[in-house]
Amino acid sequence: MKKSFYPILSVVLLLILLGAGCTQLGGKGSKAPDGGVFKTTDAGKTWVTANIVPTAQGIGTLATTNVISMEIDPQDNGVFFLGSRESGVLYSDDATASWKLPRQAVLKEGSVYAVEVDPFDRCTVYIAKGSRLYKSTDCLRTIDDETYVETRSGVSVVRLALDWYTKGTIWIGLNNGDVLKSTDAGKTWKSVLKLGKEVSQIIISNKDSRQIIVTSYALGFQRTSDGGDNWEKVDGDVIKLNGAQQVYSLIQNSDASVVLAATKYGILCSKDFGLNWEALKLLTSAGQVVIRAVGISPKDPNTIYYAVNSTFFHSTDGGQTWQTQKFPSSRVPRILIVDPKDSAVIYVGVAEASE
Repeated sequence: MKKSFYPILSVVLLLILLGAGCTQLGGKGSKAPDGGVFKTTDAGKTWVTANIVPTAQGIGTLATTNVISMEIDPQDNGVFFLGSRESGVLYSDDATASWKLPRQAVLKEGSVYAVEVDPFDRCTVYIAKGSRLYKSTDCLRTIDDETYVETRSGVSVVRLALDWYTKGTIWIGLNNGDVLKSTDAGKTWKSVLKLGKEVSQIIISNKDSRQIIVTSYALGFQRTSDGGDNWEKVDGDVIKLNGAQQVYSLIQNSDASVVLAATKYGILCSKDFGLNWEALKLLTSAGQVVIRAVGISPKDPNTIYYAVNSTFFHSTDGGQTWQTQKFPSSRVPRILIVDPKDSAVIYVGVAEASE
């Protein structure tokens, strides 16, 4: 029997013990209770909400919560971490059937832009929140709030990546455009790149962890092949695509042979880990819809998904043709996770458009 990430009662038993009271987490002033997380087990044909939050006050819900980040444990596809715009971080150890709140009050509020699980130790978790990078080495029972502390006014940690090959190597991106690297699990840091604009994504190649792509919301793609000692800006055909320099997210398949970028222009595809990019042919015109949530089957790079307000798109031929299904939320899909063991199982976190 698989050991649970955290010892919990079943959702059914919690419902009996706690009653039917319903508490909404976050999202004050939300237009509609269609937030939180949605799950499909048939590649988008049908969807269910994944928003139950058992609490001491009753059964809570994420229905009004704005989800801005989500992470699946690389060692256990049933363990998830969720970062919200208003309600801090939550976690699930039952494949999103229910969500739990951390013990620490500081992690129950505010914006959490990134969460990562250490690929070498599933109980070590890093959380980017405000001016700090938090670290737990005991499955969120305790927290070190000084792993990284930003002292400059208005500067926050917004992106995070962990090296899967070299233990203790951490990358963080700041909202002022700085990229920092630690090789000793956060004890010391050095600056490796200054973009000048907010970092939107850091992705480490699944094939060679010395290869990293860093993007911003305004300046496109920066790439290194030597672990950050040298960087090159990727221009080429990307510069010709209006809006392609505004990058929202990056995703790769299991061997990094395909990387997809969600941009203001649309979805770009690279087959050489960011050296060259080409635009996928979508059903919508360039820039017509906001695409932030993109997914790819880890084992089949021809299977691609993306979601926008109220619509879910699915391709099985690398983006040559698309199927569409109704997506049950009018909010902006911010993060899309494809189950590493079954590409028909997909999780989407949504948020209202930020002002």
